Amino acid sequence: MSNKRLSTKKYRYSPLTRYGRLLIRKINRAFKDFNLITDNDRVCVAVSGGKDSLSLLHLLHEHKRFYEGKFSIVAVHAVSDYNPQADKIKEYLLEIFESLGIEYGFVKISVTTDEDGNKKDPNCFWCSWKRREALFKYCVEKGCNKLAFGHHSDDVAETTLLNLVYHGNLDTMLPARTFFDDAFTLIRPLFYIREKEFVRYAEMAGFKTASCVCPNEKHGKRRVMKKLLRDLSKESRQLNANLWRASKIWHDTFGDRAYNSDAKKRDDTT
Repeated sequence: MSNKRLSTKKYRYSPLTRYGRLLIRKINRAFKDFNLITDNDRVCVAVSGGKDSLSLLHLLHEHKRFYEGKFSIVAVHAVSDYNPQADKIKEYLLEIFESLGIEYGFVKISVTTDEDGNKKDPNCFWCSWKRREALFKYCVEKGCNKLAFGHHSDDVAETTLLNLVYHGNLDTMLPARTFFDDAFTLIRPLFYIREKEFVRYAEMAGFKTASCVCPNEKHGKRRVMKKLLRDLSKESRQLNANLWRASKIWHDTFGDRAYNSDAKKRDDTT
């Protein structure tokens, strides 16, 4: 979607723009509640190529237009050696980044080898670890003080359930967390938005799903939690909010002590 199209009257009053403004209001709520982005922030958006991260990038870009935001946006994509479609995804994202006129970068990660270069069978923890390591380094190198992930309300709820069922705690994806002695902050601007809202937004925007598809996805614990959350949501419309409320109390009580002790158990994936 080009900047030329974004500036047209037809686009400004389109159903996509109107629906986007509804989602931006929820992003503004997250900004206000958790102080996620302020003036002069340099925000690096981690773009996997899926509907969530593409919607995040586009909505933050729209936010700057509508509210004349004084923060800057940098997009980054981690290219994995485990993804046979990596080159096609990179080409697709390159077109999007350039059409938006934003700074961007690509970082390569290897999840099929260990730290010594020996062959290794990929797993969820190792893939997540290598991806985050590369993204964190990129933020530091580019002087970004915020790293934005496209995790939404359902991701947060699923993670809370996963840790409760399998690890006996209420750790979850926080809306913001600082790293490296406050060198930068990981933020989740989509904290209050549901997955189904992104499905609709991505369809309206014409986004292609171009993220890496993990072969373990169909058999992972997160898939079980997704189904459980969907079933429980039929009984409680406030399920996500209730899970966050309980998790917040747990985090306020135990803080980083619990986070550090359970770091290798958590499934807080990117």
